[in-house]
Formats: sequence, structure tokens, C-alpha cells
Amino acid sequence: MQPGAYRKRYPIMIDYRTDSHGIVEFTIDGPITKPEYDRIVAEIDAAIERFGKLRMIEIVKDIGAIDSAIWWPDLKWAATHMKHIARCAVVTDKGWIGAITRAAAAVLPAEIRVFSLPDVAEARAWVRE
Repeated sequence: MQPGAYRKRYPIMIDYRTDSHGIVEFTIDGPITKPEYDRIVAEIDAAIERFGKLRMIEIVKDIGAIDSAIWWPDLKWAATHMKHIARCAVVTDKGWIGAITRAAAAVLPAEIRVFSLPDVAEARAWVRE
């Protein structure tokens, strides 16, 4: 690329990390595309293969449009993989996400709690208990 040339940058809206103890943390901050979703699912599948059960921290700062091609595959993935999630903290200030999460927690096998964004350190500590 020549100096001064303009290069389009496409921000990654999902940041993913895992540690050596099977704790997965990802942050959503914008719209979710099918390629990003596929990348994250592959990462989580690899972590399940490595650790068996995972503990997760999902931080939702902002959520934009979600590619409609994700909905059905995500439901199928969740139906077969939730047994591999031991504990999950959902950290968000989006009220509707908290409400949906609390409703789902009643029927899912994982321990799930909702935390507000300022309480992310508390969420991380709870997941590690």
C-alpha cells in the first residue's frame, strides 16, 4: 500500500478471549455479522473441546443489527452446547437483554446471572468462584 493511501477498516464488533482455566470472555459492541458469529462459535467450540465445561462472561456494551442468517444456527448451537456452560455472567446496561437472560436462565442448565456494566469486576469474580 502506498503511503497516504486510504484503507477501509472494518471493526470487529466481538472481542473474544479465553484463559488457561476455561474462562471465556467476549464483548459485543456493535452489529453482529455472520462471519463474526461463525468465528466466535468456532472459538467457543475449540474451548469446549479443550476444557469440557466453560465459564463465560458476556459483556454487551452495544448491540446493533444482528445478521438474520445467525438466528436459526444460534438456536441449534445453544440447544446442543448449553450443557457445556457451567456458569455465565451477562454484563450489560441494556434492560431488554437482562430481561431475556433472566427468563432463559430459568430453563437453562447453566448458572446465569446478569450484572450491570459498572459491575464487570464483580461478574468476573462470580464466574471464577
